[in-house]
Formats: sequence, structure tokens, C-alpha cells
Amino acid sequence: MRIRPHRWLTPLVLALLTAFSATAALAAGNGKLQIHHMKIGQGDGTLLISPNGQTALFDDGVYTNCTYIKSYLQGLGIASVDYHFLSHYHADHLGCIDDLAAIGITVLTAGYDRGNSYSSATYTAYTTTLGAKRTTIAKGQTITLDAGSANPVTVTCVDLNGAGVYSVSGSDENAKSAVYKVSYGAFDEIVGGDLTGSTANGNDVETTIGPEVGDVEVYKVHHHGSAYSSNDNWLNAITPEVGIIMCGDGNTYGHPTAAALTRLHNHSVKTYWTETGAGATPDAAWDKVANGTVLVEVNLASNNYTVTAGASTDTYTIPTGGPPPTLNDSKVASAVTMTQGTITAGSVASLAASDNTKMTVTSAKTGTNYWTDWYGEAVLAHPPTSLTVTFEASYSVSRTQTLHVWNWSTSAWEQVNSATVSTTDAVKTWTTNTPANYVSPAGVVRFRALANTRTSSYTCRADQLKFDYTYLQGTITTRTPEEYARLVPPTYHEPYRNLTPQASVRTLTASAIGRKVALAWSTGAHDHMDGFNIYRENASGERVHVGGEAVMATTAEEITFGWTDENAPEGESVYWLGARSCAGPEGMIGPIRVTRAAAGPALETFAFAAAPNPAVRNVRFALTLPSAGAAELAIFDLSGRRVATPLKGALDAGTTHVDWALQRDDGGRVQPGVYFARIEVLGRTQVARVTVLQP
Repeated sequence: MRIRPHRWLTPLVLALLTAFSATAALAAGNGKLQIHHMKIGQGDGTLLISPNGQTALFDDGVYTNCTYIKSYLQGLGIASVDYHFLSHYHADHLGCIDDLAAIGITVLTAGYDRGNSYSSATYTAYTTTLGAKRTTIAKGQTITLDAGSANPVTVTCVDLNGAGVYSVSGSDENAKSAVYKVSYGAFDEIVGGDLTGSTANGNDVETTIGPEVGDVEVYKVHHHGSAYSSNDNWLNAITPEVGIIMCGDGNTYGHPTAAALTRLHNHSVKTYWTETGAGATPDAAWDKVANGTVLVEVNLASNNYTVTAGASTDTYTIPTGGPPPTLNDSKVASAVTMTQGTITAGSVASLAASDNTKMTVTSAKTGTNYWTDWYGEAVLAHPPTSLTVTFEASYSVSRTQTLHVWNWSTSAWEQVNSATVSTTDAVKTWTTNTPANYVSPAGVVRFRALANTRTSSYTCRADQLKFDYTYLQGTITTRTPEEYARLVPPTYHEPYRNLTPQASVRTLTASAIGRKVALAWSTGAHDHMDGFNIYRENASGERVHVGGEAVMATTAEEITFGWTDENAPEGESVYWLGARSCAGPEGMIGPIRVTRAAAGPALETFAFAAAPNPAVRNVRFALTLPSAGAAELAIFDLSGRRVATPLKGALDAGTTHVDWALQRDDGGRVQPGVYFARIEVLGRTQVARVTVLQP
């Protein structure tokens, strides 16, 4: 049907209609696998459409901005999705499922997640929306789309909940992300939310899950391009060609980071970004920014897949089967342990090459006899498919030398050679094509040299201890959880953790409206918050959780939140606002006092402002009251400690100015940082954030 344009159909409107018409045809299934990585800001939301038209969502966007994902799915003609696969419970990954349901886009069959629970308003909305369709997925579980077709699409949960490396009860939600592998013919894409890979932070789950994933073509880059994800072990294991980075313009994390991009580029990964973000500058040779959805389409008939980002479309060939190639590596002893004897010359470094630079072990006496007994060890970077140990040594007098390898499965030394070795270097080798029992989960191999006893002293002169091995491309060695724990200093704080999320709150107002109490507050548009909790003190002064936030309005600069206490008690109530980021503790703002009358209209409103802000030498607060009343203006630091009280007393109606010279009540100047100015007057409370700069 041809559409006759009306005068009100501007070129922009016509372009949008054309785009919607083109994309709507995709929703019914076009014989290709379509994976739409949607531009939803600083979060994740990916739509899969199978060749026959079945649909699945992987995460569903940021709770503060659901407009794009709703309009995009509607533009595709999506009326429902068959499946929903959630990586983890942060609000930038499950934020819009209730908004989608409100416009009729519901989950038909099941919503899969990592199980367990979480405490946030978005999590509650997620579980309420899914209801009985919420299903805990298991490691290795596979869901099939287009079942019965010649080429079905499968979604497999590779691993989840920290993979045994990070505790499921730990505080880092990112480390527990479920990792899903989408497979269609020989094509694979891996989607793993915000999975972490930092050994220093004690949450390197990537290194363990990578070998379980194996080779893929496309990698939805973990954690929006964070420096603490996409480590080398992970990239070695999954060997992707393409990385999709989902990040938001102006984000406060600096995503995507140069560190992550450098690793991706070093592994020959071309990247496509939904937005430019606020971190590293894209490299035209490696990176393309869509400023919109990045679409991957897989065509098995032509054995290729395309990646469309904005006006650019690139085509990649799907590699045909066959096992990964076998590679070679070599390690020398990195440590030695003396069971009998003492190193009297050289060191473990002397074992690196056959060069007559030797490590001398002098025999020790036990009872009436002298002998030497020691072992060296190395750490292999990959699980070996074959292993050869080369040991070269001589003795000051001829000795019977017995060589052993440590068997980790039996926890015992296993003899592999015994022969006489004289004063001339002798090279001994041992090879196995089934090396699994001789390598620890962390890649450690041990080789022991024992010489027979004699009644007088002698020396063992070791020249080389080398471990040559083969391995399959894409495999790496993992460490045990205990070994990871030993790598983390006990006083370490994760650099990416937000220890003061309350500093993102710009303004806060609390007031009585009839028989209710309403709180409203704001943050910057790009402040990446996981949500807010509201607490009310009971008669004993304990903080009781009474609710979570609702999004009131968004602008280019600010997001306004609100919450209403429908059951506010009569008289004065004390509230606390708890602010949550995606990593770190909850930050509190309070006490917030509000007085609710037994009946009648809302209490009188007033105006409260602070300038200049940020401040260097002085802040002037302007307070405009509709009627006279007692007022108190107090300044608090981020820990909630009162540092100054610029005003306390009765005020007349009209505007009053109060100057604060950035001094504490004891007369000293406050330190640079963020502070909250709280005014209590006319039964209401308002809070304004004040930033103090170094003079």
C-alpha cells in the first residue's frame, strides 16, 4: 500500500515511519537469526528474533529510561516475547520489564534468572511482573527456539552465581551474572551481563567460565566496557571476532574504558558501540559507534553474519567446524623446595637454561648419612594435552638419581626414572600424553630429584628444569576460590565501588499532603543509581523499610524520584533515604522530619536555595516562607555527621538570607567535598546538596 504524505509528515517523521516499516518486517522472522543490541543508555537490553519468529529478551534496560526499549519493540511489531533471560538483579538490567508489561509486551512462556533474591524496588517490580513465570535456570540448561526446524536456535546457561569462584552470598551482584550462549549452526554469541574478571578485586569469575564457553563469534562485552572485566584469560578462551559494547553517553563510570578496549584490540576484536559513552575515544580502525541499536544478523545459507551499526554494515564469515588448533608453550621452574639439602650456589633462576649456570644443592646429614632431595615447580598457563619434563644435572660423585612427578589425584610422588648420574651433566626426560593428574587446578606441576645416601657430603648440580606442553587454542588454567582469596589484601576496597552513593542526591523535599507524607528527590541524569530505599523510624528509633522509589520525571540534566507514605502516622515522623549504587554500601540521608496534621490541607510550602554552588569561600541560603515559624538550618557531611548549624530560631514571613562561611561549629573550615544542607520549618524538610571546593 502506498502512503500519500500529508503536509504534517515532516521528513523526520517520514524517516521514522520508513525505519519502523523496515524493522517491523523483521519481527515476524526473516529466515535469519537477529540479535538486536538496543540503545537503552547505560545498561543492557538485547532482543533475539529466531529465523521462524520466536523472541527472547536478554535483560530489559534501565529503569530511569524505558522510552527507547518500548518504542523500539513496538516499532518492530513485538506484542510479546516468548522468553526473558536475566543476567543479574541490578536496575540497569531489569529496569523496564514492568513498563513493557504496562503497554502489553509480556513474557509468554518463562522468565529465567539466577534464582536467590535481592532487595530493590526494581527487583520487586520484576518478580511481581513475571509472577509464576519466573524460573530459576540451572548451569548447563538449554532452551530451544524453532524446535523441530533443521537449524534451531539454542540458549544455554553456561554458568552463573559466581561459578564457585565468587560466593553466591557475596555483595558483588555483578560477579554472580548468569552467562548465556546463543547458538545457531556454527555461530555463537555469548551474553553475560556485568560478569567480572579482576583478580585484584577477588571477583575474577571470567577466568573460570571462559573455558566453559569456548570459541564464539560475537561477545556482548561485559559491564559496558569496564576496566575490571574482559580480562586476557577470558578473551583467550572465547576468541571472539566481534565485541558489542552497550554503554550510555555521559555515564559517570568512564565506560568504555581504555583498559578494556586495549585488551579487546590486542585480541583482534572489532567493537561496535550503542553509544559513544564517556570513556575512551573510539579508534576508527577497530571501533564503530551506532548511536542506536547494533544489529547482528546470521545467515546460514550464505555462511556469514553481518553487524549493522548506524549506516555501517560489516560482513563476517562463520568459521566451519573442526577442533581448535594445538599450540605449544614452555615453562621453567619458578620455585624450588628443599626436603633434604641446602642451596649453596645459584638459585631457581639457574634452572632456566642449559648453560652451565647451575643451582648447587649441598647434601644434609640425617643420622650417619648424607643425601639430597628437592623438587621444583612451574605454573602452566593452559591445561596441557601433553607434557614433557626435561631435567639436567650432575653430582660431585656418582649417585643413583631417582626422579618423581607429583600426582595431584593421589597426593603422592610417582617415580618416573632411576639411573646413575656421574660428574658429567645427564639429561633426563619424561613425557605423558595424559597429563591431567599431574597438573593442579591452578596449573602447578612438580618434579622431584632424589639422590641416594652416602656417609660423606656431596653436591647435586642442577642445570635445567623445563616443562614443555601442548594445549588447545582457547583454553586456560583456572585457580581455586581459595587461591583467589589469597590474592586479595584484607584491607582492599574495590576501586569501582561507590562508597558514597548519597552524594548523587541533589535535592530532597519531604512534606505532608493531607493524610499522607510525600518525599521527592533528584539526581543527575547520568548518575547510575541502582535505586533507593525509604525507611521510617518506629517508636524505638529503629529504621523500618517502608518502600522504594518511583520515577517522577526525567530531563536532559536531572531525574526526579518520589515516594508517598500512604500510612503516615499523625504527628511527627522521621524518615531516612537510602541511596544505592550498583556496587558498594547503601548511603543514608537523614533524619528527615515531617509533621502530619490529623486532617486538613497540606502544610504551607516554602522556597529554599543555595548559591554559589559549588562554593569556595561562602554559601548564601535563601529561604522564603509564606508565614512565620521556627526554623533550623543544619549542615551534614556524607556520613550523616552534623558539622555546622548556620541558623536556629524564629523567622518572619518573606525571604531570609543566611550566610555560611564554610566553617564548622567549632570554628574550623570544612574539608572540600559534598555536604547536605537541611532546613526544617513549617513541619516540612528540604535538603540541598552543597559542594565545597579547595580555596
